[in-house]
Amino acid sequence: MTKEESLQLKGIAIMMMLWLHLFGTDKAILAETTKILYINDSEPFIYAMRKFGRMCVVFYTFLGGYGLAKVYQRNATVKGLGIVTGMKNGKRVWNLFKSYWLVMTIFILIATLLQPGKYPGNIMEVALNITALDITYNDTLWFLFPYALLTLFAQPIIKLSTVLRGTWLWMFITFAFIVKTIAYNTKIPFDNLEGIVIRNIFSATELFFMFFVGALFARNSLMERCVTSVKERISHSRITCCLHIGTSTVCTAILLLLFTGRIFMGASTLIDPFYIIPMIIIYLCIERPKWLNSGLEYIGSHSTNIWFTHRYLLVLSGTAIAFFQHSVIIFAVLVIICLTISHIINMTRKAIHI
Repeated sequence: MTKEESLQLKGIAIMMMLWLHLFGTDKAILAETTKILYINDSEPFIYAMRKFGRMCVVFYTFLGGYGLAKVYQRNATVKGLGIVTGMKNGKRVWNLFKSYWLVMTIFILIATLLQPGKYPGNIMEVALNITALDITYNDTLWFLFPYALLTLFAQPIIKLSTVLRGTWLWMFITFAFIVKTIAYNTKIPFDNLEGIVIRNIFSATELFFMFFVGALFARNSLMERCVTSVKERISHSRITCCLHIGTSTVCTAILLLLFTGRIFMGASTLIDPFYIIPMIIIYLCIERPKWLNSGLEYIGSHSTNIWFTHRYLLVLSGTAIAFFQHSVIIFAVLVIICLTISHIINMTRKAIHI
């Protein structure tokens, strides 16, 4: 998987997140949106798509582990040539938090003017939001601190993916998934500082599985091997030969089946890893037009800023965006606004040198 393809997948992941938070969690906007299709005569299709959108966190975590493992691999190659280098994960986390603090500061200044009784809150609330231990200003950033923990400890995690082999590797993956399941089903009832810290540790434990699997795919070139194998199998399959259709056409059909299947499956996110990895492999097998690749890469390059800002926009605007009524138009407008604000944030960062 190339850097460009990784950006494309990030673009897809952030759009999944936008759809989820626009129609899957914001009932006020959903209520004012025109519904056309229904599932089982009761559930709007645009709401049912939240099940697909919920996979965004698993998506991001896999790409994070994959990307950092590639960096580790590249640095190891450079080190072998006698050049000392490091992963600089601490710097990565620092830059991530600088962007987070910038966006949060802008939001708080605006929100304090609009809702002075609600923001910025008491000293403890401000402190928990600054440290990202408990982000009450923007609940969609709940996995920022756990992901930062995984990034800080990425090097030993990646090394672990290279040391474990055979039976020991499968035993560890099984153990990691069991721990993920336990963490997913464990609710920490305490709202004191100890409970908040424990909740973040449990969240990091839950995300660890896909982060490790992403690193494993990168370290063993599993993605490239899977893509090559799938292409060969499909190109030589009976259905491809009999119907005289290309590999990309078959892969597109499979991708649509996976997408539809996830919508009709249960709401539990425990099955998401078993959807995300095949979907990524099938996507990479498809010959995509240049305009689609470029568009997704462009959105993917702004994915972090969009992650940080989109919920703030929805909180401050209320249901104003539902003025456009139709879901596709509402979604497109939100994407355009998020991209515009992302450019402003990038210009602001350059102006103040952060």
